[in-house]
Amino acid sequence: MKKIILGLSALTMATTTLAENKYGVGLGLGVSDSIYKGADDRSYPMPLLDINYGNLYIKGITVGYNLYQNDALTTSIFVDPLAGFAVDGADLARGYDNIDDRKFQTMAGLRVDYKTGLYDIRTAASAQFGEHGAEGKISAFRIYSVNDKLTLIPAIHMKGYTDDYTNYYFGVTSEEKNKNRNIKEEYTADAAYSFGATLTVDYKLNDKIALMAFTGFEKFSSEVTDSPIVEDNTLFLVGAGAKYFF
Repeated sequence: MKKIILGLSALTMATTTLAENKYGVGLGLGVSDSIYKGADDRSYPMPLLDINYGNLYIKGITVGYNLYQNDALTTSIFVDPLAGFAVDGADLARGYDNIDDRKFQTMAGLRVDYKTGLYDIRTAASAQFGEHGAEGKISAFRIYSVNDKLTLIPAIHMKGYTDDYTNYYFGVTSEEKNKNRNIKEEYTADAAYSFGATLTVDYKLNDKIALMAFTGFEKFSSEVTDSPIVEDNTLFLVGAGAKYFF
């Protein structure tokens, strides 16, 4: 789900900075809970790709192209093939499990990265668009090099979702209400927001192999949590992985 991709983004953020002009491939495992009613915690395999070829790049599962780049500013376009908060209706608690499945969506967007020069803080802003609405994000992070092997990267972010996006993943239609005995009324979700933080740890075993781990959370606004198919307002996630650079 999208929460795992958030953690994956933290991992690729770290290795992008630490391994410029290299090609990295690897695999990770993420574990998260769910804000949907009755949906179990799940683990997800995560491809960890860090590939640069001229202005073309692949970070995690995101494919992008740098339009402009200098020492402080980078502007790029990108495609995210697994955006959204997908869930199978059958995974929800009894009485809610006849909702329609919510699917991942492919989204394309524009991203701007900027090195502020203030306490080595780096920032990013992005907007992406898909079949089921749009999503925007602003974030900031800093890289702390503990020694030549260990690096810590704390990050914070805030995201906004259009009403079409929020309503697709968290709205409830009249047909779904009629099929689920525990849903008393339909629900139309308005535009929403969330905010969160991650901590990424990167440890270089040698010039070829790096180990990574992350933990984080995402807290959602009432436009999401008021939905009759949502039971929690916060997601928690952890993950770990390894990369080989060549």
